[in-house]
Amino acid sequence: MAALISSQPCTAEVRRLCADAVPSGVVVAPEPGAAVEQDFLLLRPHRTSDDALSAQVRRVGDHDLLVRFRNRDEQLVFEFWTNSFTGTVTPDDQTVDLLERYCAEQFPGALRRFRTRIRRAVPSGADFTSSLRQTYVQDGTRMADVAVTCTRDGDVLAQAWATYALPD
Repeated sequence: MAALISSQPCTAEVRRLCADAVPSGVVVAPEPGAAVEQDFLLLRPHRTSDDALSAQVRRVGDHDLLVRFRNRDEQLVFEFWTNSFTGTVTPDDQTVDLLERYCAEQFPGALRRFRTRIRRAVPSGADFTSSLRQTYVQDGTRMADVAVTCTRDGDVLAQAWATYALPD
């Protein structure tokens, strides 16, 4: 990984927390023909080991799951939305991890939001491209929005959009 990375990948940890929080047997699947989508909002990405999180799980219709994690002070720490959830690691989750790792290698900073759209699993040898979409200041913090696209033989397999809080 690049020397400027300030945090380890976050999405796998949030998915693990969701697997523990979502009641057994709750499964959400995308509408037929739809891409698998996940959206991670990381408001307080630097948790401490004594942070006690409470989860609020809400199923929205047949195809959406929203899980919010709050700390002891009722502050929102993480929010996770998906249209595909089985409670176990899937090839789509592994694709999310690949996309996040690629973003982290290309862009410095602390991940604050990560959204993915996966049309097909990413095989070895797939091509990744990235672009910086914009930089701005939000609440006194320099931020960057980036996009990553994964293709194979010209077909888009997966996309990700990330927001990073940039180092000073």
